[in-house]
Amino acid sequence: MVTSQADIGAVIEHFIQKQFRIFDSVQDLRSAHLFESGLVDSAGVVELIAFVESTFKVGLGDDHVFSDDFTTINGIAAIVETLTAPRPAC
Repeated sequence: MVTSQADIGAVIEHFIQKQFRIFDSVQDLRSAHLFESGLVDSAGVVELIAFVESTFKVGLGDDHVFSDDFTTINGIAAIVETLTAPRPAC
């Protein structure tokens, strides 16, 4: 299982490039605003959420999806890393 933020980001970046046919070189794709830049449209958000949830076995709540972090690959990777981090034993 991919666990580091960098590795999670690489998986998400690959999906976005393939799914949304981003063939042109986007300067620093991982920090680009996915929605304002037009890289991912409103229908694509649903695909992205489904991909992240199924690939990383996480549940994204509204607080994640509507956060500023969910606008970039780096931000999404940070959310996933937090959700998949081992919980300390009580």
